[in-house]
Amino acid sequence: MKVAVVGGGIFGATTAAIFARAGHLVDLYEKHDNLLHGATRANQGRLHHGYHYPRSPALNLSEHAASFSEMYPEAVVAGTQNYYCIAAADSKVSAPDYLDFCDRNGLSYETTKPEQVHGDAIDVCVRVPEAFIDVVALRELVLRELAQRNVTIHFGSEVDSRKLDGYDWIVNATYGRDWHSPLRYEVCETAVIALDQSFAKKSFVVMDGPFISLDPIAGQDCHMLYDVVHSVHAHNVGLVPEIPTHLAALVDRGPVATPLTRVADMLRTARRFLDNLTDVEYRGSYFTVRAVLPNVEGTDERPTLIRRDGSHISILSGKVDMAPWAAARTLELATDTTA
Repeated sequence: MKVAVVGGGIFGATTAAIFARAGHLVDLYEKHDNLLHGATRANQGRLHHGYHYPRSPALNLSEHAASFSEMYPEAVVAGTQNYYCIAAADSKVSAPDYLDFCDRNGLSYETTKPEQVHGDAIDVCVRVPEAFIDVVALRELVLRELAQRNVTIHFGSEVDSRKLDGYDWIVNATYGRDWHSPLRYEVCETAVIALDQSFAKKSFVVMDGPFISLDPIAGQDCHMLYDVVHSVHAHNVGLVPEIPTHLAALVDRGPVATPLTRVADMLRTARRFLDNLTDVEYRGSYFTVRAVLPNVEGTDERPTLIRRDGSHISILSGKVDMAPWAAARTLELATDTTA
């Protein structure tokens, strides 16, 4: 078969690799001048096991994290200390309920209190065995595999997947573009900051509400800071994202230092829960467009969805962990003659 994959993030690139492994001819179209240039690069790079989603208990990602690690072992960075904290106030999940959630889903943890955690603001803190992704190493692995599998990559090609001709199958992996129903699109900022050495290789997620995550960047001496409230600069529900003019030049660039950053607001939130955030250097920000299901505030679910329509298959990507599963499932749909 001859297959076109539109979108060179981790979901599109992995799908291209899986089809090529199966012996198919694959063209990969990417609008930027490199792969993994958009949301893949701008996210915190965490290989989730499910700890982040106590209100969506069906989303246990441990097996998917293992599959990702098996496919891209050289890009997975272990050895970090990863902490999840339940806020004492305004959390949508209580500390006992969170621990019960972990127990019911077989998610291992150790209750602890690292020096960075502000005890009065946190009801419980657990250390968990998650890992992170080195996006630079991941990009090299993906490019190497696609070259070995003779996948043709068309950089600088922003194409309409519905207007491509000459292919048996067309896979749209553009993170919510051309999805069949309205999505909530968010223009999000993740700030890059340098901290003192007490934070080296340590990750903190404060939940479950309008709080923050602070994650080390693999291979660098800095962290990514995301704020559930302040990181979202704009949002709309519809079939396409509406990016404000003043933000358009920042999207999928970076990290770029900009006066439009909300890093001061993010740090103000973070300091409610974490101590030692005094010697902070702002290095810039990543801006990207995130696509999520609308009206899921109650569960905060982030599923990966796949839809087949004739010879077109669209992937609505969720967590990075899901990329190998989504690629394999897409191949199944394309080769299932009974569907």
